[in-house]
Amino acid sequence: MEIKWLNTFSIAAEELNYRKTAEKLYITQPAVSLHIRQLEEELQETLFEKKGRHIQLTEFGRIFRIEAMSLIQNYENVLQKMKSVKQGYHKTFTIGMTPLLIDSIFPSIIRRYQEKNQDIELAIQVTESSQLQKMIEDDQVDIAFSCLPSSSGSLFCKKLFSDSITLAVPHDGYDSENAPVLDPYELMNKSIIFTHHHPGYWDLLKREIQRQVPSSRFLRITKSHAAKRFIQEGMGISFLPSFAINREIQEGRMLAIDTPFLDLPSCSIYSLHKYDHSYEKEFLVFVNSFLLA
Repeated sequence: MEIKWLNTFSIAAEELNYRKTAEKLYITQPAVSLHIRQLEEELQETLFEKKGRHIQLTEFGRIFRIEAMSLIQNYENVLQKMKSVKQGYHKTFTIGMTPLLIDSIFPSIIRRYQEKNQDIELAIQVTESSQLQKMIEDDQVDIAFSCLPSSSGSLFCKKLFSDSITLAVPHDGYDSENAPVLDPYELMNKSIIFTHHHPGYWDLLKREIQRQVPSSRFLRITKSHAAKRFIQEGMGISFLPSFAINREIQEGRMLAIDTPFLDLPSCSIYSLHKYDHSYEKEFLVFVNSFLLA
């Protein structure tokens, strides 16, 4: 079974048209037919059947399409890995990360790790915390940094750090000496509060806000970077981890307001990994050297 047959079949299964398949692959239509026929002979099954002037996958073809895509992906992964070896990389280390951590010290830590370990090729997968555990279990990433702890006893899970939650509001344009005192209760009464951009604390926090500020209005925004953007545009306010808004506060794009009448939860970041091998151990030691500094 040749990879070119699988590529031809995969595109033909998508296009359901041999002429369009030939155009995409820059080969002739008879070559497409030949590849499909050779694949069918090896599998001893028919992959396509005619339906009027068109073709469609057979039941066997539909099942085989999934396997063919997997084989093509594995082939491409091997080629990429060998290319990395030729370029001097000895290992590909894949890190999963929640979007919230992009606006923190973590990109700087990863950059410094890459500078120190130039024989390791790093790959970054940014996705929601709710998906990171499955990615670890399925060996899609080697280590992940999540806002949620692991629910699986088969994974290594460690709390890296906890941070306070802060009410973030748009900057009012005043400098620190001439700025009027902002009333957090009034702000929460008149402003829309963006919620659910963190998977861990919002259900509890929303109930606490409703208890203390009954007239509060909410808008669900599930991405932290979107919530921050809307805050900077003056469209509302929200509660965010301090580490996630440090830059905006330092650059005068947001203000952090104390809310002593609220019992605020904290935000924790966890490391998750399936294997406790040398790469995972060494990387965590490196990360902790910055977090604990």
